[in-house]
Amino acid sequence: MQQQVRQSTLFVSNLSRVQAQARGMLLRRDFEEKKITFESSEDWVLQLQTGVRGYLARMKYQKTLAHYNSNVDKIVQIQNFVKNKLVGDAYKKLTTDSNPSIGTVKNFIHLLDDSDLDFDRELALEDMRQNVIQRIRENTQTDAHVNGFDIQIGLFLRNAITIDEVVKTTGAFKKKQQHRLMSELAATSLNSNPYSLRGIDKESRKRLDLYQKLAYLLQTEPCYLARLLSMTGRGDLGSGVNTRLIESTVVTLFGYATNAREEYLLINLCKCCIDEEMAYVGSTQEFMRSNYAFMKLVVQTNRGAKERLFFRKLLSPLVNSIVKDEYLDLETDPIAIYHKAINEEESKTGRPSERKHSATVQDALQDDEVRDTFVRHLRHLREKTTHFLQAITATVDDVPYGIRIIARKLRLAMEEAFPNEPEESIVRIIGNFIYYRYLNPAIVAPEQYEVIDAIVLPLQRKNLAEVAKMLQQISSGQEFDSNDIFLAPLNDFVKKASREFANWFMELTNVEEPETYFDMHEMNDQISTHKPRVYISPYELFHLHYAIEQNMDDLELRKTGPLRSIIQELGPSPFNSSLELQDSILCLTLSHPSNNIPMDPAARQQQLLVDSKRLVIYTIKIQSGESLKSILEAPVSPEHEDAWKSLKVTEFSDDHQEHDEGGDSIMVKRRYVKLSQSDPPLDLQSLGFHQLKVVTSRLLFYLAKSGVLSAEDGYQQVINMIARDITGKNQRRIQRDGELSRVRQTLVHVKKKQHYLAEQRKKYEDYLNICMQNMAKKRGERPRYGLPFTRQYFHVRRLRKEGREPKFGSYKYSGKQLYERGILVDVNKIEPKDYDKISIILSMDQVNIISIEGTYSRWGIPSMQVDMPYENLLQTQFEGAQTMDVLDGMVKVNVNLLIYLISKK
Repeated sequence: MQQQVRQSTLFVSNLSRVQAQARGMLLRRDFEEKKITFESSEDWVLQLQTGVRGYLARMKYQKTLAHYNSNVDKIVQIQNFVKNKLVGDAYKKLTTDSNPSIGTVKNFIHLLDDSDLDFDRELALEDMRQNVIQRIRENTQTDAHVNGFDIQIGLFLRNAITIDEVVKTTGAFKKKQQHRLMSELAATSLNSNPYSLRGIDKESRKRLDLYQKLAYLLQTEPCYLARLLSMTGRGDLGSGVNTRLIESTVVTLFGYATNAREEYLLINLCKCCIDEEMAYVGSTQEFMRSNYAFMKLVVQTNRGAKERLFFRKLLSPLVNSIVKDEYLDLETDPIAIYHKAINEEESKTGRPSERKHSATVQDALQDDEVRDTFVRHLRHLREKTTHFLQAITATVDDVPYGIRIIARKLRLAMEEAFPNEPEESIVRIIGNFIYYRYLNPAIVAPEQYEVIDAIVLPLQRKNLAEVAKMLQQISSGQEFDSNDIFLAPLNDFVKKASREFANWFMELTNVEEPETYFDMHEMNDQISTHKPRVYISPYELFHLHYAIEQNMDDLELRKTGPLRSIIQELGPSPFNSSLELQDSILCLTLSHPSNNIPMDPAARQQQLLVDSKRLVIYTIKIQSGESLKSILEAPVSPEHEDAWKSLKVTEFSDDHQEHDEGGDSIMVKRRYVKLSQSDPPLDLQSLGFHQLKVVTSRLLFYLAKSGVLSAEDGYQQVINMIARDITGKNQRRIQRDGELSRVRQTLVHVKKKQHYLAEQRKKYEDYLNICMQNMAKKRGERPRYGLPFTRQYFHVRRLRKEGREPKFGSYKYSGKQLYERGILVDVNKIEPKDYDKISIILSMDQVNIISIEGTYSRWGIPSMQVDMPYENLLQTQFEGAQTMDVLDGMVKVNVNLLIYLISKK
């Protein structure tokens, strides 16, 4: 029964309920006990948790720190990479954006600040420039003195030679010949030799000056010579003009491009010639077939000393590898190889060859020996050509600049004239110019271009010609056709090599413009202290004058152009077909046609633009905004004023004044801004930030009104200029270092020239003094009494008695005597019939000092006397004056005859 009760559902359900309640009560009791325990231990548990968490955090930190310490180099590299990437991206944005933002520019504005090294080098450069300028001015003055001495010596020698001719005259006709020579002297200034450019007279010097202006004009205005050379190529110069002489004269006119200025001007001429010739070219094929004069000029002038060094450096190893190989044979004609094989066989055996002498190409190639030799020659030819091609295409920077810039001009001109022409045709023209006209002659005839010093034998020259022929075929980009069927097996090689050669040709055309390369501008000659010179023969000069004169309407398109003015002032050219002149060289010292150089009207505006950029830089350092215009219009806060004060302390500090006691330091230049020519410079140190913004706004408004800037884009153009200044800062440093090197070298040369001119001046002075002393002694040693009981006899005797005899003689004449000889021209208010009553004494007591004394009873004074340096007479003769006044203007004398008389006595 009990068993059944226990197993009943009700019993089990009730028992489970009791058990559950009991377990719940026990659990609740345990929970309450634990809760009481935990609540009583809460502070301890928190401390434990804090300690554990701290321990775990410290372990994690130590682990991370140890990882970083073990990889610190990698971390630094990553940091640098990220920083450089960010800076590089920002700088790239600065350089590539057409309109960089103010924030981008502001990030790099510090790059415009000059360091102490920049400051010192700028001052050093300026000091050296001033030193060079000062020494050049001194040299110019010394050179002027030397030239003056040269003219005096020339006049002295000319007069001395004339006197010697008279002295040597003997015989019955002595008086007659002396009279003739004196008449010629009197007429010297009246008749001027039209062929003379060396004469020591004013008229000759004027013609020389006009020819110098003509040469300068033709150099600096290339359009005239470009038209002349174009007409030369077309044969339109007319009769009497020698085409080859014109071409050689043009090269002479540019001094064979031996210095930077002449090379720059000749390159400009060739570029102008290309533009001139393109007007007459209808296709690229027509251009290829023509032989233009400018190509001869640029190729000829690029074979000078420095260019020959390029040839020698590039081609010498290659040419020697062929010339010194005695067993190398690159013959590619099977018939020639066949006949050579017969000759060798007969020479070796001493018996006639069984091969037939008359053989076709097919017959020759059927011969095993000939075929093997032919294949071997083709293989050697390809190997040698490959060596040449690899060496040539590996050279880019060493190729003369003149060749590269003309190739660039050809490419641009062809692309502009024939935009639809394939690139291969243009590359073919450039290749023809660079290889065929420039490199090929140095390969074929290496001894003529100083590539090698050895003698080239016929076989070796044949080998060089075969290589040159292959290179020419490669440069043209064309495969061998039926005319060169023997070389057809090399067509695959030619095709592949042509692409390599074409890439090299195009790479050569990537070169900067001449103005940048030579650092030239249109005012170079005007600011240069040394005038350029051209050495040319009179025959070439007169012939050039004649050619220009005959084709004036084609050369000078304007009715009042400068070329027409010079030619009209020169008059007709003395050149004619039968003209014969002595072989001599003229030195033309060139000068600009106008010595008065007007001031550049834009120079002041450019200076204001530079100052405006500087003020804008100060402004955006302090205040930011979307655009420059918005910054200038934004209000100014006290924080801005405080920042401006701090910036002024940095920018305009006087700590660096010790660098320049004269006040020209970089700090001083930053501090002052000259807003006008009449007002004193504005001191930025005294301005507040608001005033700075006002001045900046007014400057920008003035420049916008003048057309220098545009205000429509919020003066973004100024920000763009500042960005370009930032990116070009390093280039400026490189340029300055180059300028320092050049100025140092210039200073060395200027010092050498100063020493040379000082020696020349001393030599000229000593020579002139010696000449004068010798003349005076030579004339003074002659008997001075003359015939007894004459005027001269009593004059000298009286001087001796009184102890007043001049050291180098004294001669007394009547006015009538001098008048009859033509020396005396006129006496003020005295008739010629009374000239016999006038006494004139010429004497010399000191070297180079001529004393002239005149006596006449009606003058009211006992006598009149003047001491005249002999060089004054020579200077008057040089100026072409026939007469001059002496004795306070009372007496007029003939200059030439007076010099003659003084030199004779």
